[in-house]
Amino acid sequence: MRVLARYFILGCIFFISLELSFKLKYYHDKEFYPSNKLTPSQQYDKIWTNLAANANAEYDKTRLFLIGDSFFDAEEYGGKESYVPYFSQLSLKKNWDFFNLSLAGTSIENHRQIWNQINDKPNNIYVFSIKVHDVTKLTDSSRITTAEEKKTPTEEIQFEPIDLLRKSDVLYLLKDLLHQLFMWFNHTPLPNTHLYKSIVEPSDEDLDRLAEFLCYLETRKGKVIILVNYPFNFRYKEEKLEQFKIFRFFNKLPCKNINVLQSPTLVNKKESVDWRNVHPNSTSMRAIFNHIKEELN
Repeated sequence: MRVLARYFILGCIFFISLELSFKLKYYHDKEFYPSNKLTPSQQYDKIWTNLAANANAEYDKTRLFLIGDSFFDAEEYGGKESYVPYFSQLSLKKNWDFFNLSLAGTSIENHRQIWNQINDKPNNIYVFSIKVHDVTKLTDSSRITTAEEKKTPTEEIQFEPIDLLRKSDVLYLLKDLLHQLFMWFNHTPLPNTHLYKSIVEPSDEDLDRLAEFLCYLETRKGKVIILVNYPFNFRYKEEKLEQFKIFRFFNKLPCKNINVLQSPTLVNKKESVDWRNVHPNSTSMRAIFNHIKEELN
């Protein structure tokens, strides 16, 4: 028993040492989060406030809106990768007005709020990024956000053991390794994870909410292109894609005015920033951009 206890203590010390090493590296690489720094949602609202007058101005010039999260613009989240220069240069060449509404840390809920504020114009072009991680996070459009849900991050801090485990860098690394193994052998994300529930088995309620939102986008007079981004650090087996509930949902979406593109059907070579970072790298971005550009011609 003493030997087992000794190994257990040594294992705990090793785990804690790794965790501290990760934390120290994090605080070395990242600045401490200032208490007065704007959240991504607040930053997004500020960006829209600055763009709203020109975006909704009464003129007939073509306007290109790039709407999305870090999968469109990951310069400050995991790498110096961004679609923004591609679409900015295209707009300049086409003499379009370009409005960049992509921001790391925003969610599909933030994007829906922005969509609701863009005036419907027939000359508008929308390129909208949806990451599969977000399909279970869309709320009921008729539900009013409560005061409890509007609490600031400092008010929501809890010190429960399960929350500490969720924030463990070592466990997060272990989960990434297991994801890679499952995708290598079974071509599916690790069961019971958020990614698995988003791709393989999203609930009917979540898909109904998403369908309602997309049906609203279909009513837009302008052109709507939706890019559904799967994690780019996996290579997907084509026959397995048909078994993913979310893939079938987007593949059979009956929206005539919406062009839906799913990233594994465009790039399927594990072209991510690195093996853990799920964002697309410059090579995959260029390939997908060229496909979108063809759709815009």
